[in-house]
Amino acid sequence: MHINVIEDETKSFIAEFEDTDRSVVELIREKLADNKDVEFSSIERDHPEAKSMRLVVKSSKNAKSIVLKAIDDLQDEIKEISSQIPKK
Repeated sequence: MHINVIEDETKSFIAEFEDTDRSVVELIREKLADNKDVEFSSIERDHPEAKSMRLVVKSSKNAKSIVLKAIDDLQDEIKEISSQIPKK
């Protein structure tokens, strides 16, 4: 996976994800949807078979910070899930 930041404005953030499955980006977008400061979030793809997609975020506060917080929150949730699975 490779990420290119296309736009990094105070209230707007666009990142292009290359060579990754949509599910990873969708998890971030779903977490963003729970944030009251996010005005708009979507995943854009030029073509259904394209290997890259863009995460587009518009917010009332710092969009990049909100995206980074969403990723941190997802990491915490995954660690919590992992800790509850018994290790042998």
